[in-house]
Amino acid sequence: VLKGVCLAISGIQNPMRAQLRSAAISLGARYAPDWDGSCTHLLCAFPNTPKHKQALAAGGIAVKPEWILECEAKAKHVSES
Repeated sequence: VLKGVCLAISGIQNPMRAQLRSAAISLGARYAPDWDGSCTHLLCAFPNTPKHKQALAAGGIAVKPEWILECEAKAKHVSES
């Protein structure tokens, strides 16, 4: 479902962070503990943070946590917008 997606998480604390990470991995995504050049998506709680700006500047896609939950519920890669 999320093959080719590599994501980092920003501004989300455990236990929700762990739940989102597990959901993403179970859907085929790769998790990176920090944003790096291999990341395609940033799961973020708040816009305009340094990590959010870094991700966008690198061509990444910033998504809300609900995006992963919707992908999981529908068992498909849903639109990031």
